[in-house]
Amino acid sequence: MGAKEHTFHFGVVNSEVSPNVEDGVAFAASLGMGSIELEDFWGLEAWQASARLLERAYASVEDGGLTVSAVGSQAFKLLEISPGGESSPSALDGWVAHRAQVDGALRAAQILQCRYVRVFSGRRTGMIGLGNPSPRLREGGPIPNDCLDTIVAVLRDAGDRAAADGVTLLVENVRSCWGNSMVNAVRILEAVDHPYVRLIWDPGNDFVAGGDGSPTGYQIGRPWIRHVHVKDARVVDLATGLTAWEAIGRGDLDYENLMRALIVDGYTGAVNLETHWHPEGRTREANSRESFSGLQKALDRALETIG
Repeated sequence: MGAKEHTFHFGVVNSEVSPNVEDGVAFAASLGMGSIELEDFWGLEAWQASARLLERAYASVEDGGLTVSAVGSQAFKLLEISPGGESSPSALDGWVAHRAQVDGALRAAQILQCRYVRVFSGRRTGMIGLGNPSPRLREGGPIPNDCLDTIVAVLRDAGDRAAADGVTLLVENVRSCWGNSMVNAVRILEAVDHPYVRLIWDPGNDFVAGGDGSPTGYQIGRPWIRHVHVKDARVVDLATGLTAWEAIGRGDLDYENLMRALIVDGYTGAVNLETHWHPEGRTREANSRESFSGLQKALDRALETIG
């Protein structure tokens, strides 16, 4: 590999720019990105969008010279799975609705000619309404065996539905869910053991969930990772462990080292900007541009160190 080469491409989660798909496409194209992850369809989620609206989104993406890297479904993010609670997915409050979200996202993936749909691993009890800043968790927190059994059943069922459409579900590690740190996310993926259920690695989410947000997470999850999300965060109060989102390059994550890990390994998927850093008085697009600038600088520094 030459000193100025990498095998992955950048993209953006469109909701970090605008609910208007055309705005997200224009943003991605202006920065030379290769793809876009569609989470917001003019204020609607994928399962809510009509076929005509999805076709409009796809036409916009094609016109921009991009591809759709993933459909950003919210399925299972708010599906509470509690220790000592119901073990059968069908007994969970809201499971039928979340299952319908998966089906709607799979339908969207077909229209958008996309092979990945993002999902989650079920909400931890009491983990809702987390603001910014929020407490950093301690090493993600344990996953009780009864909760793990339920998560496995939920994701295997969803994986079977995705397999019928030739689409792979990608579980994103996120602070409020059971698969929050990379260690916990990998434990879930190992237990699910389904060829159509894989992983999104988000080092920023790993960090605020109590992981270290380092390339170690990539190595831990490498067999399952098909997608990467990038954001930055910093600890704002050591006494309380409060963390806040930050522009990439200004937080506590070492993105030069993270980029180097992807380059050296020959990762070929999408690296999608999902900044989450949105200070008041600025547009979401401006915030995303600033974060992407920090990410690009980290990539350039990483490339300079690789011969």
